[in-house]
Amino acid sequence: MDLDRIDKEILRLLHMKGRLPLVELAKQVNLTTSPCSDRVKRLEKEGYIKGYHAELNAEKLGLDVQVFIHIRLDQTSFSIFEKFADAVADMPEIEECYSLSGDFDTMIKVRVKDMKSYQHFMARKLGTLPGVIQTRSEVVIEEHKTNFGLNPELISTL
Repeated sequence: MDLDRIDKEILRLLHMKGRLPLVELAKQVNLTTSPCSDRVKRLEKEGYIKGYHAELNAEKLGLDVQVFIHIRLDQTSFSIFEKFADAVADMPEIEECYSLSGDFDTMIKVRVKDMKSYQHFMARKLGTLPGVIQTRSEVVIEEHKTNFGLNPELISTL
Protein backbone atom coordinates (compact mmCIF):
# COMPACT_ATOMS: atom_id res chain seq x y z
CA MET A 1 0.00 0.00 0.00
CA ASP A 2 1.21 3.50 -0.79
CA LEU A 3 1.17 6.02 2.00
CA ASP A 4 -0.29 9.41 1.26
CA ARG A 5 0.69 12.70 2.89
CA ILE A 6 -1.89 12.29 5.69
CA ASP A 7 -0.77 8.73 6.52
CA LYS A 8 2.84 9.91 6.74
CA GLU A 9 1.86 12.81 8.99
CA ILE A 10 -0.13 10.47 11.25
CA LEU A 11 2.92 8.20 11.53
CA ARG A 12 5.22 11.14 12.24
CA LEU A 13 2.95 12.58 14.94
CA LEU A 14 2.31 9.24 16.64
CA HIS A 15 6.01 8.45 16.59
CA MET A 16 6.78 11.73 18.36
CA LYS A 17 3.92 11.42 20.83
CA GLY A 18 2.29 7.99 20.94
CA ARG A 19 -0.22 9.06 23.57
CA LEU A 20 -1.59 11.89 21.45
CA PRO A 21 -5.39 11.76 21.85
CA LEU A 22 -7.20 10.76 18.67
CA VAL A 23 -9.19 14.00 18.66
CA GLU A 24 -5.96 16.04 18.75
CA LEU A 25 -4.32 13.83 16.13
CA ALA A 26 -7.30 14.27 13.81
CA LYS A 27 -7.17 18.03 14.29
CA GLN A 28 -3.45 18.17 13.47
CA VAL A 29 -3.91 16.24 10.21
CA ASN A 30 -7.10 18.11 9.25
CA LEU A 31 -9.48 15.15 9.49
CA THR A 32 -12.50 14.40 11.60
CA THR A 33 -12.06 11.81 14.34
CA SER A 34 -13.70 8.86 12.56
CA PRO A 35 -11.62 8.89 9.34
CA CYS A 36 -8.47 9.54 11.38
CA SER A 37 -9.29 6.56 13.60
CA ASP A 38 -9.86 4.40 10.51
CA ARG A 39 -6.45 5.39 9.13
CA VAL A 40 -4.67 4.64 12.41
CA LYS A 41 -6.36 1.22 12.60
CA ARG A 42 -5.38 0.49 9.00
CA LEU A 43 -1.76 1.56 9.64
CA GLU A 44 -1.68 -0.75 12.68
CA LYS A 45 -3.27 -3.66 10.80
CA GLU A 46 -0.86 -3.32 7.87
CA GLY A 47 2.14 -3.29 10.20
CA TYR A 48 3.29 0.31 9.76
CA ILE A 49 2.65 0.82 13.47
CA LYS A 50 4.15 -2.07 15.43
CA GLY A 51 3.21 -0.85 18.91
CA TYR A 52 3.16 1.99 21.40
CA HIS A 53 5.87 2.39 24.00
CA ALA A 54 6.99 4.60 26.84
CA GLU A 55 10.49 5.99 26.38
CA LEU A 56 12.28 5.43 29.68
CA ASN A 57 15.04 7.65 31.02
CA ALA A 58 17.99 5.29 31.56
CA GLU A 59 19.98 7.88 33.50
CA LYS A 60 17.13 8.44 35.98
CA LEU A 61 16.94 4.67 36.42
CA GLY A 62 20.66 4.54 37.27
CA LEU A 63 21.74 2.82 34.05
CA ASP A 64 24.49 5.28 33.16
CA VAL A 65 26.95 3.11 31.22
CA GLN A 66 26.39 2.18 27.58
CA VAL A 67 28.82 -0.10 25.76
CA PHE A 68 28.87 -1.27 22.16
CA ILE A 69 30.49 -4.70 21.91
CA HIS A 70 31.54 -6.07 18.54
CA ILE A 71 31.68 -9.86 18.51
CA ARG A 72 33.29 -12.38 16.19
CA LEU A 73 31.60 -15.80 16.25
CA ASP A 74 33.01 -19.23 15.55
CA GLN A 75 31.54 -19.88 12.12
CA THR A 76 32.21 -23.61 11.95
CA SER A 77 28.44 -24.06 12.34
CA PHE A 78 25.85 -21.81 10.69
CA SER A 79 23.42 -22.54 13.54
CA ILE A 80 25.73 -20.57 15.87
CA PHE A 81 24.08 -17.34 14.70
CA GLU A 82 20.66 -18.61 15.73
CA LYS A 83 21.95 -19.95 19.04
CA PHE A 84 23.66 -16.63 19.74
CA ALA A 85 20.51 -14.63 18.92
CA ASP A 86 18.40 -16.86 21.19
CA ALA A 87 20.87 -16.45 24.05
CA VAL A 88 21.08 -12.64 23.87
CA ALA A 89 17.28 -12.41 23.91
CA ASP A 90 17.37 -13.62 27.52
CA MET A 91 19.92 -11.07 28.78
CA PRO A 92 18.29 -7.88 30.08
CA GLU A 93 21.55 -5.89 29.89
CA ILE A 94 21.58 -6.30 26.11
CA GLU A 95 19.48 -3.51 24.71
CA GLU A 96 20.12 -4.12 21.01
CA CYS A 97 21.74 -6.82 18.87
CA TYR A 98 22.64 -6.69 15.18
CA SER A 99 24.21 -9.05 12.66
CA LEU A 100 26.93 -7.23 10.72
CA SER A 101 29.04 -7.46 7.63
CA GLY A 102 32.74 -6.71 7.97
CA ASP A 103 35.34 -7.73 10.53
CA PHE A 104 32.84 -8.67 13.24
CA ASP A 105 29.73 -10.84 12.93
CA THR A 106 27.50 -9.12 15.43
CA MET A 107 27.26 -6.08 17.68
CA ILE A 108 25.38 -5.69 20.93
CA LYS A 109 24.51 -2.57 22.87
CA VAL A 110 24.76 -3.15 26.59
CA ARG A 111 23.42 -0.82 29.27
CA VAL A 112 24.49 -1.24 32.88
CA LYS A 113 24.65 0.68 36.15
CA ASP A 114 28.41 1.27 36.37
CA MET A 115 31.80 -0.06 35.27
CA LYS A 116 31.75 -2.76 37.94
CA SER A 117 28.48 -4.04 36.47
CA TYR A 118 30.04 -3.92 33.00
CA GLN A 119 33.03 -5.94 34.21
CA HIS A 120 30.64 -8.46 35.76
CA PHE A 121 28.72 -8.69 32.48
CA MET A 122 31.93 -9.28 30.52
CA ALA A 123 33.30 -11.86 32.95
CA ARG A 124 30.13 -13.76 33.84
CA LYS A 125 27.68 -13.33 30.98
CA LEU A 126 29.35 -12.52 27.68
CA GLY A 127 31.54 -15.61 28.02
CA THR A 128 28.43 -17.80 28.28
CA LEU A 129 27.14 -16.71 24.88
CA PRO A 130 27.55 -19.46 22.28
CA GLY A 131 30.28 -19.16 19.68
CA VAL A 132 32.04 -16.03 20.95
CA ILE A 133 35.72 -16.10 19.93
CA GLN A 134 36.64 -12.40 19.96
CA THR A 135 35.20 -9.11 21.25
CA ARG A 136 35.96 -5.41 21.04
CA SER A 137 34.20 -3.01 23.41
CA GLU A 138 33.58 0.70 23.03
CA VAL A 139 32.23 2.62 26.02
CA VAL A 140 29.97 5.55 25.17
CA ILE A 141 31.39 8.79 26.56
CA GLU A 142 28.53 11.07 25.52
CA GLU A 143 25.34 10.58 23.55
CA HIS A 144 24.81 13.27 20.91
CA LYS A 145 21.74 12.02 19.09
CA THR A 146 19.26 9.29 19.85
CA ASN A 147 15.81 8.41 18.61
CA PHE A 148 13.25 5.92 19.73
CA GLY A 149 13.09 3.92 16.51
CA LEU A 150 12.97 5.91 13.29
CA ASN A 151 13.65 9.61 13.19
CA PRO A 152 10.17 11.15 12.75
CA GLU A 153 11.53 13.67 10.23
CA LEU A 154 12.65 10.81 8.00
CA ILE A 155 9.00 9.78 7.54
CA SER A 156 8.16 13.04 5.77
CA THR A 157 10.89 12.39 3.19
CA LEU A 158 9.32 9.12 2.02
